[in-house]
Amino acid sequence: MYSLDGDYTSFSRRGSGSSCRSLSGGFVLWSSNRGDYLHPSFVQQLFPSSHWPELKVLICVVNEHSKHIGSTDAMLNCVNTSDLFRSGRVLSAKIHEKQAISALRERDFSALAEVTMRESNQLHAVCLDTWPPCVFLNHLSYSIMDFVHRINKYFKKSVVAYTFDAGPNAFLLTESHNIENILKYLVECFGRTVGVGDSMNTTDKFTVQCRDSNKYLKVIGIRYSLSDTPLDQVIFMTI
Repeated sequence: MYSLDGDYTSFSRRGSGSSCRSLSGGFVLWSSNRGDYLHPSFVQQLFPSSHWPELKVLICVVNEHSKHIGSTDAMLNCVNTSDLFRSGRVLSAKIHEKQAISALRERDFSALAEVTMRESNQLHAVCLDTWPPCVFLNHLSYSIMDFVHRINKYFKKSVVAYTFDAGPNAFLLTESHNIENILKYLVECFGRTVGVGDSMNTTDKFTVQCRDSNKYLKVIGIRYSLSDTPLDQVIFMTI
């Protein structure tokens, strides 16, 4: 990478801690390296993207504006003021980490879906317990959470899961054979009605219409090259 020798992830962490996870393809683990002050953390690829090519991410962008508080400041406030954080959040995260790795190894979507949503819920519970509270989710975020649970209840199994980082935008996990149905339900529940004469498609955007509905969502497909084959894919969805 740019002809750099050595651990270039350490350089990326100076700008953004979590950025180091994006320098390797596939499924990546960012771990602490206790006792090593020169290298306090390290990154390892657990599985290449070819390990579970059917696993997809739908990103529901509900707010494109800057957050009212940055992630770094929010984390510092959390550590200093949250009783929930001090009473077991770190231990819980470690348990979830093991469960997530096991689910990925076995390609068990049901197990991955549950641990992913539980981890996301706990993260934002701690944010609310921080003083003053760090409120990142909005009403549409909660509506998407409810949407996911209702869809899974309808199918009597987990077909989609949500996760939120420090912001209101939802990351939905599903498998490729379920994407069409998930998109159609998203369109029907959250889509905008398109008026006559509105531009529907451009070179970089296309729309998804729910069957027997005049509602559409604008979907942007992005394909980018990483170190693995096949290429990782992300679908960005604007609600």
